[in-house]
Amino acid sequence: MYKTQLQNAIVDEMKICKILYTKIPHDKIDFRPKSDMRSIIELLQYLAVVGTALPDFWLNEPENDFFVSFAKKQAASRQMQHDRFLSAMDDEIRLTQKLFDRITDDEILNREVLYPWGGKAMFGEAIIASSVKFLTGYKLQLFLMIRMCTDQKLGTADAWFKTELD
Repeated sequence: MYKTQLQNAIVDEMKICKILYTKIPHDKIDFRPKSDMRSIIELLQYLAVVGTALPDFWLNEPENDFFVSFAKKQAASRQMQHDRFLSAMDDEIRLTQKLFDRITDDEILNREVLYPWGGKAMFGEAIIASSVKFLTGYKLQLFLMIRMCTDQKLGTADAWFKTELD
Protein backbone atom coordinates (compact mmCIF):
# COMPACT_ATOMS: atom_id res chain seq x y z
CA MET A 1 0.00 0.00 0.00
CA TYR A 2 2.76 2.46 0.97
CA LYS A 3 4.46 1.87 -2.39
CA THR A 4 1.35 3.04 -4.26
CA GLN A 5 1.06 6.24 -2.24
CA LEU A 6 4.74 6.99 -2.76
CA GLN A 7 4.46 6.45 -6.50
CA ASN A 8 1.30 8.58 -6.65
CA ALA A 9 3.03 11.42 -4.76
CA ILE A 10 5.86 11.50 -7.30
CA VAL A 11 3.54 11.32 -10.31
CA ASP A 12 1.29 14.05 -8.87
CA GLU A 13 4.31 16.37 -8.50
CA MET A 14 5.23 15.69 -12.12
CA LYS A 15 1.66 16.42 -13.25
CA ILE A 16 1.64 19.72 -11.34
CA CYS A 17 4.90 20.63 -13.11
CA LYS A 18 3.19 19.94 -16.44
CA ILE A 19 0.28 22.22 -15.53
CA LEU A 20 2.66 24.96 -14.40
CA TYR A 21 4.55 24.70 -17.68
CA THR A 22 1.36 25.65 -19.54
CA LYS A 23 1.36 28.96 -17.63
CA ILE A 24 4.75 30.09 -18.96
CA PRO A 25 4.60 32.56 -21.86
CA HIS A 26 7.12 31.45 -24.48
CA ASP A 27 8.85 34.82 -24.37
CA LYS A 28 9.63 34.24 -20.65
CA ILE A 29 11.27 30.83 -21.05
CA ASP A 30 14.74 32.36 -20.55
CA PHE A 31 13.68 34.37 -17.48
CA ARG A 32 16.32 34.23 -14.74
CA PRO A 33 15.65 35.98 -11.39
CA LYS A 34 19.38 36.61 -10.84
CA SER A 35 22.45 35.96 -12.92
CA ASP A 36 23.58 33.11 -10.67
CA MET A 37 20.24 31.27 -10.70
CA ARG A 38 18.77 28.81 -13.18
CA SER A 39 16.55 30.20 -15.89
CA ILE A 40 13.08 28.76 -16.41
CA ILE A 41 14.29 26.57 -19.28
CA GLU A 42 17.21 25.31 -17.19
CA LEU A 43 14.81 24.53 -14.36
CA LEU A 44 12.51 22.66 -16.75
CA GLN A 45 15.47 20.67 -18.06
CA TYR A 46 16.42 19.73 -14.50
CA LEU A 47 12.86 18.81 -13.55
CA ALA A 48 12.77 16.51 -16.59
CA VAL A 49 15.33 14.15 -14.97
CA VAL A 50 15.55 14.74 -11.23
CA GLY A 51 12.42 12.83 -10.19
CA THR A 52 13.60 9.43 -11.35
CA ALA A 53 17.38 9.81 -11.20
CA LEU A 54 18.04 8.17 -7.85
CA PRO A 55 15.44 5.37 -7.93
CA ASP A 56 16.64 4.51 -11.45
CA PHE A 57 20.23 4.48 -10.21
CA TRP A 58 19.44 2.36 -7.14
CA LEU A 59 17.58 -0.20 -9.23
CA ASN A 60 19.85 -0.31 -12.27
CA GLU A 61 23.35 0.97 -11.45
CA PRO A 62 24.05 0.75 -7.70
CA GLU A 63 27.62 -0.41 -8.30
CA ASN A 64 28.42 2.64 -10.48
CA ASP A 65 29.15 6.26 -9.61
CA PHE A 66 25.84 8.13 -9.36
CA PHE A 67 27.40 11.47 -10.21
CA VAL A 68 28.78 10.13 -13.51
CA SER A 69 25.40 8.57 -14.31
CA PHE A 70 23.49 11.72 -13.41
CA ALA A 71 25.88 13.96 -15.35
CA LYS A 72 24.98 11.98 -18.50
CA LYS A 73 21.24 12.38 -17.84
CA GLN A 74 21.67 16.05 -17.12
CA ALA A 75 23.76 16.63 -20.25
CA ALA A 76 21.04 15.01 -22.36
CA SER A 77 18.32 17.05 -20.63
CA ARG A 78 20.18 20.29 -21.37
CA GLN A 79 19.50 19.65 -25.05
CA MET A 80 15.75 19.61 -24.45
CA GLN A 81 13.86 22.53 -25.95
CA HIS A 82 11.04 23.91 -23.80
CA ASP A 83 8.35 22.61 -26.15
CA ARG A 84 9.49 19.05 -25.34
CA PHE A 85 8.88 19.47 -21.60
CA LEU A 86 5.38 17.97 -21.54
CA SER A 87 6.46 14.85 -23.40
CA ALA A 88 9.63 14.63 -21.29
CA MET A 89 7.50 14.65 -18.14
CA ASP A 90 5.21 12.02 -19.68
CA ASP A 91 8.36 9.93 -20.19
CA GLU A 92 9.30 10.52 -16.55
CA ILE A 93 5.83 9.43 -15.41
CA ARG A 94 6.12 6.23 -17.47
CA LEU A 95 9.61 5.60 -16.09
CA THR A 96 8.33 6.14 -12.55
CA GLN A 97 5.63 3.55 -13.17
CA LYS A 98 8.15 1.07 -14.62
CA LEU A 99 10.53 1.56 -11.70
CA PHE A 100 7.79 1.12 -9.12
CA ASP A 101 6.57 -2.01 -10.91
CA ARG A 102 9.97 -3.51 -10.10
CA ILE A 103 9.90 -2.58 -6.41
CA THR A 104 8.04 -4.65 -3.84
CA ASP A 105 6.35 -3.28 -0.75
CA ASP A 106 8.90 -5.22 1.29
CA GLU A 107 11.80 -3.54 -0.54
CA ILE A 108 10.28 -0.09 0.03
CA LEU A 109 10.23 -0.77 3.76
CA ASN A 110 13.29 -2.99 4.26
CA ARG A 111 15.84 -2.58 1.46
CA GLU A 112 18.71 -0.35 2.44
CA VAL A 113 20.23 1.96 -0.18
CA LEU A 114 23.26 4.20 -0.08
CA TYR A 115 22.98 7.91 -0.79
CA PRO A 116 25.60 9.06 -3.30
CA TRP A 117 26.57 11.89 -0.92
CA GLY A 118 27.04 9.50 2.01
CA GLY A 119 24.75 7.80 4.44
CA LYS A 120 22.05 5.22 3.93
CA ALA A 121 18.33 4.77 4.38
CA MET A 122 15.53 2.36 3.68
CA PHE A 123 14.45 2.56 0.04
CA GLY A 124 11.10 4.27 0.71
CA GLU A 125 12.64 6.85 3.01
CA ALA A 126 15.41 7.49 0.46
CA ILE A 127 12.84 8.04 -2.30
CA ILE A 128 11.06 10.60 -0.11
CA ALA A 129 14.37 12.29 0.73
CA SER A 130 15.30 12.52 -2.95
CA SER A 131 12.60 12.21 -5.62
CA VAL A 132 9.71 13.64 -3.61
CA LYS A 133 11.72 16.47 -2.03
CA PHE A 134 13.56 17.37 -5.23
CA LEU A 135 10.40 17.49 -7.33
CA THR A 136 8.53 19.46 -4.68
CA GLY A 137 11.32 21.98 -4.14
CA TYR A 138 12.05 22.64 -7.80
CA LYS A 139 8.33 22.69 -8.66
CA LEU A 140 7.88 25.48 -6.11
CA GLN A 141 10.81 27.34 -7.61
CA LEU A 142 9.12 27.06 -11.01
CA PHE A 143 5.84 28.30 -9.51
CA LEU A 144 7.57 31.34 -7.98
CA MET A 145 9.48 32.13 -11.16
CA ILE A 146 6.24 32.11 -13.15
CA ARG A 147 4.71 34.43 -10.57
CA MET A 148 7.73 36.75 -10.80
CA CYS A 149 7.85 37.09 -14.57
CA THR A 150 4.19 36.99 -15.59
CA ASP A 151 0.86 38.32 -14.52
CA GLN A 152 -0.61 34.82 -14.39
CA LYS A 153 -3.26 34.50 -11.71
CA LEU A 154 -1.62 31.63 -9.85
CA GLY A 155 -2.57 30.96 -6.27
CA THR A 156 -1.19 28.67 -3.60
CA ALA A 157 -3.43 25.81 -4.74
CA ASP A 158 -1.75 25.89 -8.16
CA ALA A 159 1.53 24.96 -6.47
CA TRP A 160 0.12 22.07 -4.46
CA PHE A 161 -2.78 20.50 -6.32
CA LYS A 162 -3.69 19.55 -9.84
CA THR A 163 -5.99 22.53 -10.33
CA GLU A 164 -6.83 21.50 -13.86
CA LEU A 165 -7.94 18.19 -15.25
CA ASP A 166 -5.40 15.95 -16.99
